[in-house]
Amino acid sequence: MKNILHYGLQRSGTNFLETLMLKNFDINIVNGSNRAHPLHKHFRLYDNKNLIPEPKYKNNMKFKHFSDYEKSFNINTPVHGILILSKDPYSWLISYKKWAKKCKWPEPDYNYIEEYNQFYGKWAEFSKQDNRIMFIRYIDLLDNADLILDKTETEFNLKAKQNKRIEKVKKVKRSKFFTKSKKNYYKNSEYLSEYKQKDLEDLNSKLNINLLNFLGYEIKENPNYKKQ
Repeated sequence: MKNILHYGLQRSGTNFLETLMLKNFDINIVNGSNRAHPLHKHFRLYDNKNLIPEPKYKNNMKFKHFSDYEKSFNINTPVHGILILSKDPYSWLISYKKWAKKCKWPEPDYNYIEEYNQFYGKWAEFSKQDNRIMFIRYIDLLDNADLILDKTETEFNLKAKQNKRIEKVKKVKRSKFFTKSKKNYYKNSEYLSEYKQKDLEDLNSKLNINLLNFLGYEIKENPNYKKQ
């Protein structure tokens, strides 16, 4: 049985990904529950520890090489694959802010998108050092989960639980029910209408363009905004 790790910032769809993986493959998900430990799926592995909003995730660990990060797992079992899940920064930021408010996180003195840049930037750096790291976009799971599951199965030589893929999940923990309108919200970029123009411009100015391209996203504008 293969051992798989998955990572992503909160509100990226990690519970959705984990559910799909466990329903379709004979695997172990070996992430841990300690928020300050490298095995936690939301672990803040980047160097700038001032960009950690919730005290439970605070840690002082820094890693130059992925091999050092893997050693910090301190487990006696091999890791066969590591999945890194992301949402586009626009829909993610809206959801993340709502989550922070719901959980009553301390008000940050920075823009949350800086966490996005740091978190996925560090994983992009690690991916150049280890071929077990695979990036997945949340929108692709919504659009064509079967294709993503096929790629994951091939990449890590996973054993399927059944011949037919299970692509639909009605609900996962920490989230509302999946509906057609919810899927359209992401697929049609409806979230852009929730931004004021100045906030969208500020967000775009803070995004790491190279990282955005690496993850498979692009800069977006408000479709209803008309420049003077």
